[in-house]
Amino acid sequence: MGTLADFLYTPLWWYSRGLLRQFQGVWGSLQVRHEDLALDVWIKNIGTPMYGQYDFAGRVISFVMRLAQIIGRVFVLFVWAVLLLAWLMVWVLIPVGVAYLIVVQIKLSLLS
Repeated sequence: MGTLADFLYTPLWWYSRGLLRQFQGVWGSLQVRHEDLALDVWIKNIGTPMYGQYDFAGRVISFVMRLAQIIGRVFVLFVWAVLLLAWLMVWVLIPVGVAYLIVVQIKLSLLS
């Protein structure tokens, strides 16, 4: 009876505790990626000249380079967020796809 109960409980778990665990994992992964990219540090220091070059050219070059870094890092974070959201959609759709394929197989076996 335990196996039947587990089989019937799986969809409930999948869309409750399982989905919550996936959300927590995705959120944690996004936070870790944000910390790894250190966007807040780059934004905070955008006006600070690199290598102590306080002349006009040093300030302009530092600003442009930091702005390029920020844009690139925001892009990387955005792509990572899109991939994580795609993973969540796959997680939600896996049981639906399996159920659909089971129904197709049943229909095919009834036709033959």
